[in-house]
Amino acid sequence: MRKHLLVAILGLAFFPAPSWAQAMTVLSTNATKAALHELAPQFEKATGQHLSLAFANSADLKARIEKGEAFDVAILTAPLVDDLIRQGKLAAVARADIARAGAGVAIKKGAAKPDISTPENLKRALLAAKSISYVGQGATAAIVRGIFDRFGITAEMNAKTKLVLFAAEAVAAGEAELGFTQISEILPIAGAELAGPLPAALQVYTTFGAAVAANSNQSAAGARFIKFLQTPAAAQVIEAKGMEATPATTDRLPPIAADNLTADQKKAVEEFKTARGAEVTGPFLPLLRSPELMTRARAMGDYLRYKSALPPRLSEFVILLTAREWTQQYEWNAHYQIALKAGVSPQVAQAIAEGRRPAGMTEEELVLYDFCRELHHDKSVSDATYSRALAKFGEQGVVDTIGINGYYTLLAMVLNTARTPAGDTGSPVLRPLPQ
Repeated sequence: MRKHLLVAILGLAFFPAPSWAQAMTVLSTNATKAALHELAPQFEKATGQHLSLAFANSADLKARIEKGEAFDVAILTAPLVDDLIRQGKLAAVARADIARAGAGVAIKKGAAKPDISTPENLKRALLAAKSISYVGQGATAAIVRGIFDRFGITAEMNAKTKLVLFAAEAVAAGEAELGFTQISEILPIAGAELAGPLPAALQVYTTFGAAVAANSNQSAAGARFIKFLQTPAAAQVIEAKGMEATPATTDRLPPIAADNLTADQKKAVEEFKTARGAEVTGPFLPLLRSPELMTRARAMGDYLRYKSALPPRLSEFVILLTAREWTQQYEWNAHYQIALKAGVSPQVAQAIAEGRRPAGMTEEELVLYDFCRELHHDKSVSDATYSRALAKFGEQGVVDTIGINGYYTLLAMVLNTARTPAGDTGSPVLRPLPQ
């Protein structure tokens, strides 16, 4: 593998950098630490470009960047990368997703492994544990807190939780019985081992992106390093360290730095923030190239997502079906957890992700499933299916169902064309389906 890795790196650089070249500073999340410790020396050997690596959790690194710390390349959770691009701290041109990681549970090496294969078993293991740990500002923190809340055991767990800098190391040192963190942060720790990943119904994947500092004087070298991290040879190392490598793609319509926005774009951004109470993200980043279209699309979404005749459970069900039809990972990720919280069964959602007709659907879901499938595949709806939908949802419900399909098809088209990196709210991976 080292031979292939060396060849891949050499293909990225037209000539090696001189031995006296200035070191390139890489600020990286802890999740990619093990992979970078193996990959960095290979990159240095092939290119002559020395790397200075610094590791911390993504939130801390973002704060350091915002305070003006000097660096050349940042590897953080994808949403933080995009936020720093919007602030003008990172350059959009070489931005890329390089990996994603699932969360797991660490135990002390040699300890009995608890059964955490299902949500019910995980809950029992949590209640039985004498102590647990996770990083309070880490990528896994929100996941763990969400699980506690879902199980209704927040008070019990808070009483025996220890917030640490490194969850797996805390377990190895005997400071906690269970540690929650990215799987890639558990595998390298000698005194700890992986009890298992979170159950599929609870698993949340975190996507990590890389970008060059906007004021770096080594932007070309930084771009080469990011490109190297997306090579097949680098992917083998990344996956060996417990992460999933992200295929190399280029965000064709990346976030626009705030200083480069036109007056119309600034107005569209402010209207978006006022209407949604949030920053511009996802499909609205590429749509911002046409600010009036973005504003009108956002307004349509405000109705279809929040005010349509379908209740949230059913509208989110339809959105998942549309994301699946277009194999649109960002759209799926953005709505997967929302759908589960609204009442869509994890088993139903998993079947949709895999392209199977779900078992155990409610009567309403059955009607919508057939309606949406016919609409997407047959480009029309049969009389029998239309009659069932009309009886169940009325004319407004039928029209709003068509609207949700059409609106999220538009967003999927935008995202697929722009190659917008997927978010990291977590969900099953949408694999391409047979034609």
